Amino acid sequence: MKKMVYFLLLSVLVLTSNLFSPASSVSAADYTQGATTSGTTATIWFSSSVNTSWVDIHYSVNSGNLQNLRMTYDSGSKRYIQNVSNVATGQMIKYSFTYNNGTSAYDTPSFSYTVTSGSTTPTNPGTGSDSIYSIPAASIPTATGNGVLSFKVLNGTKGAYANNQIYWGILGINPATKQWSYLDNSGQLKPISTALNNATGHLTKNGVNYANIYSTLDQINWVNMPKIDSGRMFICVGSPCYIKTYDDGFAGPDINNPADPNRNIYFDFVEFTVDGTGYHGNTTRVDGFGFPLQHRLVNRAGNYDQTVGELESETRSGLFSKYRSEVPSAFQSLADVQAPYRIVAPIHEAFGVNGTQANYFAGYSNYSTQEILLCNGRLAEDSGTCSAINRHVYDNQANWSNPAQYYKAAPANYYAKFWHDHSINRLAYGFAYDDYNQQASYLEVGDPKGLIIRVGW
Repeated sequence: MKKMVYFLLLSVLVLTSNLFSPASSVSAADYTQGATTSGTTATIWFSSSVNTSWVDIHYSVNSGNLQNLRMTYDSGSKRYIQNVSNVATGQMIKYSFTYNNGTSAYDTPSFSYTVTSGSTTPTNPGTGSDSIYSIPAASIPTATGNGVLSFKVLNGTKGAYANNQIYWGILGINPATKQWSYLDNSGQLKPISTALNNATGHLTKNGVNYANIYSTLDQINWVNMPKIDSGRMFICVGSPCYIKTYDDGFAGPDINNPADPNRNIYFDFVEFTVDGTGYHGNTTRVDGFGFPLQHRLVNRAGNYDQTVGELESETRSGLFSKYRSEVPSAFQSLADVQAPYRIVAPIHEAFGVNGTQANYFAGYSNYSTQEILLCNGRLAEDSGTCSAINRHVYDNQANWSNPAQYYKAAPANYYAKFWHDHSINRLAYGFAYDDYNQQASYLEVGDPKGLIIRVGW
């Protein structure tokens, strides 16, 4: 899987001679952009990695009058921003940018953003004391010390597993030292090493030692989370996961390896980064599905409270059953090859190079099925094309930014479609570039207060 993309769009830009003028084509990939909603205000942002001193935005709401405005630079987030006031959930904002790189100016392609509510209003919210929505935002403790936010993992297994049977472990890069580290339950980043596999309290499976980087839910309620780059929170149920640590990184679970010690363990994970611009993170189904997860993020100002992930009303056994009945026959075996532990992503089974569906996408484009599902090779830097092929809108570029037209015909990535169909606000990370057109289960906010991860069953 690629690293989290945070709404990054690697784009083909258009050279222009002056503000708002027509342009000729030139290839570049030197910016990121995105949009968020807080209350009734949408904020569109643009971040340049080149010599940019101004950015203009051209946008319309629900195909209304086109607005052409100079964006404001926000030194805190190091982004150019434009607020769009009095928006409502479901409205469509279409926008593009003109920006400079030194003396030259460039036009970007057009993007679209569907306004979502700034507060949590899921299609099918859960109920009860184990619901992710049962925790009042005001009750979340403010992080102390070097903590940026507080987080907790919530047991939503309905009694299937006790708190002392649910393990979490966080690995990532400490931005202060540039060392791979794990987060202990006192909120401190501790460097990992090869020696950690044999340290006091280490784990052992099949005669092999592994680092013990885990805490269980009964040990602590809320934990301080400091700044951390390329973070991954492993959540393991019934047993800890078995991960080898090294001086320069770690070897995570490899579900392609029949001898991997985690093949017969229930696990899932969340990807995130906490940096000077806030929290950025997502649940993911790019590799597979272990159990339902919900991912809730709340900010300090009190105007951001959003949740992504599978609907709380979905159960693990129910999702296995629905998957087998809802996807076409070519995708059904993905729920069986590593059952009962997980539903695997297509590339891990029949759609691999030597699999029975190795040529599933043949004839739809000039890319291989493996390039399409992994968004690698010739598609590694082309998020638009890769996502369009997975969603079966490749042949009509007008539909690349129209979710209503996704997955209407085969060939398409029906594994990814399934997770969108069963997730909050239909947002899911079903393949590596599923964030194109902001369809991924991704959350970010500049002033994070609390993060809650709920383990469903």
